[in-house]
Amino acid sequence: MEQQMTSFQARSRPVAEVFDQAHLARYTMNSIELEREIIGLFLVQLPATVDMIEEAETAAEWKLATHTLKGAAAAVGAKRLEAIAIELESIKVDADVNVKLLLLESLGNAVVEFRDAMGHVYP
Repeated sequence: MEQQMTSFQARSRPVAEVFDQAHLARYTMNSIELEREIIGLFLVQLPATVDMIEEAETAAEWKLATHTLKGAAAAVGAKRLEAIAIELESIKVDADVNVKLLLLESLGNAVVEFRDAMGHVYP
């Protein structure tokens, strides 16, 4: 994941493509404070989850890590992260190295996009 998007590049994608705030608001009864707290917890856990995916060596580790990201991203409305997690979950841990690297690079870019979007939604 050497070529992560810069914050400037990430801003070029509309927030609505990255984050579904209405989805999260339904679960928080429109409480901005609760949304901030949930997003904050997600952002704290996100690096560890990405590390789990990158370091997975067995099929079980891969499935657990990619499924964890998929579920967490879906729960908070992180649409792009969820979509990439679905793609990652669909391949095997020993998939073609180039396919895997491209998906992991996409994941890194999506993490940057999501962090940037959250800075705009919850300043």
